[in-house]
Amino acid sequence: MALTSVFYDGVVTETDRAKNRTGAPDYGVYGVGDFEVTAHPSIPYAVLSKAGRAHGHGVTDTAGTDQVVQCGTLASGTRWDLIVVRRNWQNSLGGPSTLVAIPGGTTMEIPAARKIGPGVEDDQPIALVQWQGGLSAPAKIVDLRVWAGNGALFAKDDLVKTYMTKPGTEININGTVWAYQIGASSTLGWSQVSYYGAIPLFGAGPALSGDAASAAAFFVQGGTSVLKTDTSGFVQLPFPKPFPNGLLTFVPSNGDMNLDRAIQAALTFGVAGGSPWGTGNKTGVVVSVERYNGAPQVEATVRCNWIAIGW
Repeated sequence: MALTSVFYDGVVTETDRAKNRTGAPDYGVYGVGDFEVTAHPSIPYAVLSKAGRAHGHGVTDTAGTDQVVQCGTLASGTRWDLIVVRRNWQNSLGGPSTLVAIPGGTTMEIPAARKIGPGVEDDQPIALVQWQGGLSAPAKIVDLRVWAGNGALFAKDDLVKTYMTKPGTEININGTVWAYQIGASSTLGWSQVSYYGAIPLFGAGPALSGDAASAAAFFVQGGTSVLKTDTSGFVQLPFPKPFPNGLLTFVPSNGDMNLDRAIQAALTFGVAGGSPWGTGNKTGVVVSVERYNGAPQVEATVRCNWIAIGW
């Protein structure tokens, strides 16, 4: 069954408009599994594009059933094919859109043969498929879909940054947020805005009480915080993001402060109550600030540089 397309020339209903992503980013799919590309279970050199809806430059395309996309054979070497939704506005009514495989080269990249021409003929990247000589099933499939909803964009692979290139684009790719910004000399480029993801912590071992090392990976965050101590020399330091389960360790150090430099150099930072480890310190810790003689630094504005590791 072919794709069904609306918002070319022809009749458009109010229901069509209610479902359309008008004003959304240039490209996207609607649901988690919509137009997902997988290996075909029986046809050689073919892939399946799952049923669902995709949108691009004002056109919405619906696949009522999974779609077969046939790729060319390969006797030897490696080839990356780009699977796209091709939209063509050039005939008398325009459309319907089609699913097309664009042969590429040996490098995992969007091929130059991709058509870019909204209102004339334009290709929406869906996936890159790697073929290896003599093998009729894909060696690898790279998901290039983009999801858009209520002002946010999400994708699964950094390669989407090679075609979602409009100034102001901001997209979350597996936990890292990137923005396509105008930099020095009016040059355009991608800048990392934020990152939040688990990382392996080598050398982590079991604790005497509980076992933080059972976590598959850990989270690390740090910063420099300006704080005001209370009458006992204590101050609450909140984390920018709460740890999901608990805190493994917290390392504070002296920053700068608005007191005399000699006093500043003699300050030491610690954690109130001893070890910060445990599940009760997900959102932050209480820091103690002491002077050179061990007396608490009370009611003072200080700066604390810190690193925290949690799970």
